[in-house]
Amino acid sequence: ELTMKKIILILLAITLLMITGCKDDKKNLYLPEANNDKVFTTIGGESESHKGEGYSITVPTKNYRYEKEYDDGALEEKWEYTKKDDVEIKVTTYKNSDEISARTKFLKEYDEYIFEDLLGQSLCGQELDGDTLWFNIHISGETVYIVSWEFPKNTNEDLQKELSNIAGTFTLAE
Repeated sequence: ELTMKKIILILLAITLLMITGCKDDKKNLYLPEANNDKVFTTIGGESESHKGEGYSITVPTKNYRYEKEYDDGALEEKWEYTKKDDVEIKVTTYKNSDEISARTKFLKEYDEYIFEDLLGQSLCGQELDGDTLWFNIHISGETVYIVSWEFPKNTNEDLQKELSNIAGTFTLAE
């Protein structure tokens, strides 16, 4: 049963989403270069193409530290931004999976976020403290890749845009 407290909390969360929202990134979804190989030119400085299992992504060599681990059977490759805490971009690989079960597993890991679906493109979620998580889903056969980027509330727009641009360089290997 819904208590008044729960209803107020849900309304507060929805209001927070509407105020702070995941709004700024919508425009990036429509950039024509998002689907072409030149997108990495929008990332400043030296960058290197990381060849993962079945994909590649271009990440700046400066200020990003690479880590790799297995979590619940899924391979997580992440690049932590070294100049600011809690900023990272991550590729999670779910093998022998379909989109729905991969998405469900991924969202379970981020259950403290409230998500809004933007036209079936990027998904954006926010925590009550203002942290933001974006993710895109890419499918190749029975492998699902989820590219996600996360940052706290006080992250400047340039860094937010850089993370989004990095995510846009993700391509499935031929």
